[in-house]
Amino acid sequence: MSPTKLILVRHGETDDNKNLVFQGQDGRGLNARGRDQAARLAARLVAANVKPAALYASDLDRARETAEILGRALSLVPALDPDLREVFLGEWQGLSHAEIAARFPEQWAAWQRGEDVKRGGGETYAELGARMARAVGRVAGAHPGQVAAIVSHGAAIKIFVARVLGLGTPALRAYRVSSNTGVTVVERGADGAYRLLVWNDAAHLHDAVAEALGG
Repeated sequence: MSPTKLILVRHGETDDNKNLVFQGQDGRGLNARGRDQAARLAARLVAANVKPAALYASDLDRARETAEILGRALSLVPALDPDLREVFLGEWQGLSHAEIAARFPEQWAAWQRGEDVKRGGGETYAELGARMARAVGRVAGAHPGQVAAIVSHGAAIKIFVARVLGLGTPALRAYRVSSNTGVTVVERGADGAYRLLVWNDAAHLHDAVAEALGG
């Protein structure tokens, strides 16, 4: 049997993304730019003749809305799964980086050092990773040998990829969160092992190399 391939998509931009506000499991839906990003990705998938067998999404507004835009283009109805949600950030949710650094200096400093703390009394990365592994595993198990698409969140996708690569929590600071509507692709073999094929491809939006180098 062919490997199962999973397309992991981060949701489109929200105003909180733009304003550097931690959303966690709170926050609003997409802004105009985020809806445009999702539409651009949808057009890219259609043009490439990518035809997933199914489409799954976090039930948070920003992921659900992104999935609905993709679903209309792909003739798929998103199945919502709360386990695909972003990390729960407790009292950090709805606060800016500056506000958190001022109100929770010890937690902020620990997180900046790469420690896996319960930010705002919420989830650790380890807990998020276990939750994401369950959710992605269910999707892969439901579509053996097929392609399925999953719309989730920045930290959720990042920690899942870290697990695939066997990286510990401190390594999360070594690579950036994926772009809004960035595409990551993994495959799962018959032995249940995952392999990373594509990380954060956002060619439908910009030239990633030029952006990283300030072009």
